[in-house]
Formats: sequence, C-alpha cells, structure tokens
Amino acid sequence: MSQQQRDHSNAVSWIDGQIEELIQNPGKPNASAGAHSAIYLAFILRAISEDEHRHYRARIDQIYDTYNDSITQGAAA
Repeated sequence: MSQQQRDHSNAVSWIDGQIEELIQNPGKPNASAGAHSAIYLAFILRAISEDEHRHYRARIDQIYDTYNDSITQGAAA
C-alpha cells in the first residue's frame, strides 16, 4: 500500500469515527465540529477527493435532517 493510500485510509477512518460520534450526539452544541474539521483537513491535505468531500458534507446534512425531523415529529405528538 502506498503512502497516499494509507493517508486516504486513515482519513476515511478518522472521518467515519467523527461522523459516528455525531450520530450519537446530534443535539449537542458543536456536535458536528469534529466531523467538519476532519473532513476539511483531509481535503486540504488531499487525502480525500472533492467528490468525497462533498459526500461527507452531505452525510452530515442528512444526519441533521433526520435529527430535526425526529424533533419535529416528537413535538407534533
């Protein structure tokens, strides 16, 4: 495995871990800060592609959409 492949693998593992943490605590202040930081740093260091950068940002948006929908549904009950 090349250094670039190792960097990519490490970045993806780090981002996935931060996203899992966000999934566990989406309602906390700055819950997405770790995930956003990991994504931006990996992108700036060219460990992930622009497409992956967009994918992960969309994933965070999806997590928040799901969380906000659950709050709205809970309030309506």
